[in-house]
Amino acid sequence: MTLQAFTEYRDRMLSIMDEAETKLGHAVPADSLMLDLARNRMARILTAYHLFADRELFGPCAAPDPASSARLKIVAAECAALAQDFRAFSRDCTINPVIERWAGYRLDALAMMARIRKHLAAAEVEARYCAGAQQPPPTSYRSAA
Repeated sequence: MTLQAFTEYRDRMLSIMDEAETKLGHAVPADSLMLDLARNRMARILTAYHLFADRELFGPCAAPDPASSARLKIVAAECAALAQDFRAFSRDCTINPVIERWAGYRLDALAMMARIRKHLAAAEVEARYCAGAQQPPPTSYRSAA
């Protein structure tokens, strides 16, 4: 159930970001309503995801060794920081309208989306681990040669 819930959160966040990216071209949009709504949806989903990850996914996951435990703590901490940083990003967008500072906003928004995507990729590895694989993900790759 927890892996399925993680997947649903991930898919919702990716969908919001995919939609927002189509509006983040170089041309300044006539208004920012769609972006404002997307940011609000993302803030709500990130907050809910953070609570879920802390209470149901990474928090209760028992790591059998220090390396696995450290990975889980890193992903959980990034999850919390990401939710907090996105709320701050959203507040800043409310205070400083994005249309008036489009070039900077666009870069900030794309950087935030890249950070969310990076977190989701790392979190998925750990979510699968916590969901039952119980095999630590590979930390390095060896050549077959």
